[in-house]
Amino acid sequence: MNRDGTVNGFSFSRVALLVRNKAYEDAPAILIGLAILIGNDLLSLVFSRVAVTNDGRGLYYIIAITGGGLLLSALAFKRMHGRSSADWILLPASPLEKYAAAFISYIVIFPIAAAIGLSGVSVSLSLLERLAGGTGGRIWHPFTVATLRLYGEYAAVAVAFLAGSATFRKRAFLKTVGVSIAYVLTCSLLVMLGLRIIYGLRFGDPFSVKFDSGALTIGGAYVPNADAVQKAFEYLVRGVRLALVPAFSVAFGYLRILEKEARDEVQ
Repeated sequence: MNRDGTVNGFSFSRVALLVRNKAYEDAPAILIGLAILIGNDLLSLVFSRVAVTNDGRGLYYIIAITGGGLLLSALAFKRMHGRSSADWILLPASPLEKYAAAFISYIVIFPIAAAIGLSGVSVSLSLLERLAGGTGGRIWHPFTVATLRLYGEYAAVAVAFLAGSATFRKRAFLKTVGVSIAYVLTCSLLVMLGLRIIYGLRFGDPFSVKFDSGALTIGGAYVPNADAVQKAFEYLVRGVRLALVPAFSVAFGYLRILEKEARDEVQ
């Protein structure tokens, strides 16, 4: 199936239109989730004079933003699969523009807009709690260093769910979680095997890693320069988790979209 027209270059205006369309599509689900959150707090105010979401030190707001963002990311390219794939392919935009629109929507716009919106909800709930005779609880806001770090963690995971959405036709969220768990287990196994080889442990020997009072032992063998080894390992894990895996996810997700459109155009 070939497009009727040709899309040339990269257009920010086309990306903006795609982002707007995604916002329209996601608005009902987002509003339903927000209504559930607020409704739960209103019931709590009626029965206990406490807004439970404000009483959670911001945890409930962070869970709502993270969970909502990951679910939306896992559904970002659902129209690319199945019966609606023809309409999705015929959208007057390039594969890069389509991926960029999803990236901007769920990695940039959604978490920022949700954080600002839920800050307003937190203020409103605090006022309502005071009117109900409560203390007002804690007003949550995202303008902290800790929240900025959490955003980095969220972005690194969300791009993996974008790749999962571009790959899996059904149950993209669950399948992406399953692949992620398998990836972590495989990495752990490789690290364990590598340490066994480095420190000359046989496969029948017990394996353990202990860091106690600045001393590091692996399989019962003392490891010199324990602090340096621990820091190097931490930097390696962070580099893989926050740089290598997200970069791979972005490239893989985009290439899946490119492959889908190229395959469709020759049919």
